[in-house]
Amino acid sequence: MIKINLLPFKRRKASTIIKDIRDFVILLVLGVIGFGIYEYSLLNEITDYKSKIQAAKQEMISLQPIYQEYFTIQNAKKEIEKRIQTLNQLRTGRALAARSLYDLTSIIKEGVWVKTFKKTENKFELEGRSFVNESISDFIESLSKMPYISNIELKNVQDVNEENLTIKKFIITGNMSI
Repeated sequence: MIKINLLPFKRRKASTIIKDIRDFVILLVLGVIGFGIYEYSLLNEITDYKSKIQAAKQEMISLQPIYQEYFTIQNAKKEIEKRIQTLNQLRTGRALAARSLYDLTSIIKEGVWVKTFKKTENKFELEGRSFVNESISDFIESLSKMPYISNIELKNVQDVNEENLTIKKFIITGNMSI
């Protein structure tokens, strides 16, 4: 004969509170162990990074004399470039000044004298003397035909007494460039 027990089987139940506390303690211990392992790995990484930073600082200190030498060379390079630029400007200005003085001697007519000729960068100022205004206007017209002279302007004309003669003093300004 077969016995069938239709009543629920009763087994011994452990207290649920004790089971919950035990599970909590186990999870807490596992959590603490996990965080401990993570912290240990972070401490190792921090130590590695600190040693790398220290090595980089030492390398920077060892490269400092080379950087100073590089900085000195850069400053010397800038100074040399500035001098070369100045020399090139002087060369072009010297050729232009010589050419302009040569051309001035060919356009000066009788009755006109050049007293001073000043050139600064691209500008010039010419001071001269003449007996009549027509000679001054002819001189300015001849100047304006020069290809490297532009923006010619007659600043002033005034009568002055020099060596008991009344003559016209004039000042001409303009631009001069190649």
